[in-house]
Amino acid sequence: MKNLLHTTIAPLFVVLVLLLPHSARADVTTDIEGLVHQAAAVEGQFTATSLSPEVVCAPLTAAHQAARALVEDIEAVNSSLAAPITIDDTMLIALEGLFMANVELADEVGRLAAELQLLVPAADTITIKDGLTAMLQLSDDIGTMADRIGEMADRILVMADNIGLMADRILVTQEIQNQNVAMTQATLLQTQTNMLTLVSAVETASYDLDLNSLAVQGELLAADLTGTVFSPWTIKYQLAAAADDVRNFMVQGLAMADQIESDSATSTMVIDDSTMLAMNNMASMASSVAIVLDGYNLALQSMVAALSDQNLSASIGSMLEMSADIGVMANSIGEMADLILAMADNIGLTAEQILLTQQLQSDYLAISQASILATQEMAISLIVAEGLQ
Repeated sequence: MKNLLHTTIAPLFVVLVLLLPHSARADVTTDIEGLVHQAAAVEGQFTATSLSPEVVCAPLTAAHQAARALVEDIEAVNSSLAAPITIDDTMLIALEGLFMANVELADEVGRLAAELQLLVPAADTITIKDGLTAMLQLSDDIGTMADRIGEMADRILVMADNIGLMADRILVTQEIQNQNVAMTQATLLQTQTNMLTLVSAVETASYDLDLNSLAVQGELLAADLTGTVFSPWTIKYQLAAAADDVRNFMVQGLAMADQIESDSATSTMVIDDSTMLAMNNMASMASSVAIVLDGYNLALQSMVAALSDQNLSASIGSMLEMSADIGVMANSIGEMADLILAMADNIGLTAEQILLTQQLQSDYLAISQASILATQEMAISLIVAEGLQ
């Protein structure tokens, strides 16, 4: 009887093991395709939404709730990702579809913002003020969605076990990703710019000290990382330590973002020059940390011939982890700025300075994204050139 069980179970176990990679790939692809369908449904809801002097907050709140639910589902899929992931065309097409869906949602938010502007002469001040708050929340939702989709793509890349085989196709997807993120950011920036012309009011609170403290810590981290001197015998361990330092700092930044998000549910504040300077310092700091990757890329590439496949693979893994974490950090800084803006009661009085701050933050984010993309492209190129995996 024992022998019969053994001979029956063993082949079954082998079959299950053989099916696991395909099943995991199918599950990830199915999850992403499900998000694409959900995004299409949300876009349909946005498209069917129209504003009038009497009906402003209810439809915008419903749109915010739908977008927030989609963000949470994206985060759930993100959290469920587990290595190894085998990338294929179907998965990349689904990812590209999700990025495009985000762009289309941003376009719809821009349309709703334009409708709200047209209502100013006919609607009362309180309605416009509430509509402005709801619109800024909705804009923040779509921006957060873009961040989470980008983080999903980065995590899939970190966990992928066939980058070498899919390198060319992955680079195409990354280019599409960057183009769509740029379009989303441009649309949301224009939406926020339009909204800043509508309202002003009064209250107090400040995160200046915490933001500036975090910015200083980040600049010190960037300086420490920049001062690292690599050698072929130590680079594997140095990059792993650097990745740990970046991860620990990212966790601090996310804790700050969580606090601001929690406060935004019940609080308002007055924005002044010091607040906007703190926000700029944070964005500048993120770009400083990201630029470190450029030097690390050159250092790693210069030592390839002296590294074993195992050490090179581990070093590339640390670089990909750093690029993903820096991307999360840069995204969270943008989200903090959006939440602070949504809480502000005096945006009408400081509109020009806010717009300048937003433009500077957008520039810093572009610098960070360029370094992150360069790191990912370097990693993929090395994996292909050295026949790793």
